[in-house]
Amino acid sequence: MATRSTNKTREAILKSARDAFASKSYAEVSMEDIAEFAKVKKPLIYYYFPSKEELFKEAWNEAFHKLEDKVLGVREEDGKYVKKVKEILRAYIDFLRNDRKSLRLIEREKTRFYSEKSSNWKYMKNKYDIFVQQVADVISPEAGASSSEYARAITDIVGSSSLLPEGQMSPETLELIIIKGIHS
Repeated sequence: MATRSTNKTREAILKSARDAFASKSYAEVSMEDIAEFAKVKKPLIYYYFPSKEELFKEAWNEAFHKLEDKVLGVREEDGKYVKKVKEILRAYIDFLRNDRKSLRLIEREKTRFYSEKSSNWKYMKNKYDIFVQQVADVISPEAGASSSEYARAITDIVGSSSLLPEGQMSPETLELIIIKGIHS
């Protein structure tokens, strides 16, 4: 019985952290904010997560797994290059439409990957780089050496659009920009 309650408390803290980190930058979110959102006392957060950085990593990792499952779950071994790109792009855009908070959480602190030296930030950078490489691997048979550049462009364009105010750029416009860029 205590385990179920423990898991619920941990999940409530994690959900509050995901929401907080999706709406504000890492630096702007305090453990007090998360405790208030989760309706728990701050020391309880430290019981489950030893630091703010560790909590961010856990929230980021959960959001990232959702993204991987959605985008890389569309793999089709035999298909035309543009069809593959469109499938990945549509999955990525669907993720943007349906789970904008998770994508914001992933994208908001991406620049910290390259400046922070702790193992948590290196871990997140490595996971993200592997994801981009997996996208590149899907499109590589037809794109060749350019596949890494295309994959980085796709992930950067769609990802950064999650940080724009809703409605500023439609998913259809994103798809059009990327597909036209590939054809040129």
